[in-house]
Amino acid sequence: MVLDRLRRKKEKPPPIPRSEFLKMVPIRNPELRWEKDEDGKFQLFVPLQQPKEKKGKLFSKLAPSPTEKKIQLDKIGSIVWELCDGERSMEGIIESLHEEYKLLPSEAEVSLNAYFNQLSKRGLVGFVLPEETRKRLEEAARREEEKKKKKKK
Repeated sequence: MVLDRLRRKKEKPPPIPRSEFLKMVPIRNPELRWEKDEDGKFQLFVPLQQPKEKKGKLFSKLAPSPTEKKIQLDKIGSIVWELCDGERSMEGIIESLHEEYKLLPSEAEVSLNAYFNQLSKRGLVGFVLPEETRKRLEEAARREEEKKKKKKK
């Protein structure tokens, strides 16, 4: 029984084709606070979930829990963060990096893909999907649910 749970693979979302990936629009998490320093680098402040206070805990009274986590972005990360304005698509950001840093578009795309994977796993950015992508993913999720229901019967 325990082994069955260990053998189950975690469900992966359906892959997004490159053409659809380039049309996605990254957006910053509105729950975050950020500041730009004098060097043009961004500091992100991520709110932390506060533990429930327990009565009589001396340490929690002397050293309160932090309320946010600070993340310092490097120069290029800060430029990308600024470009995530909810207007530019991935393709637009890639083009900006290509022009600014004289990178090949394919180099910029691979680096940006890896960077956005990290940001999205941490919940710092999300993506607005093109309508056709959203519909395709919803349909795939619906079909998957139907398969699960049939297996249970």
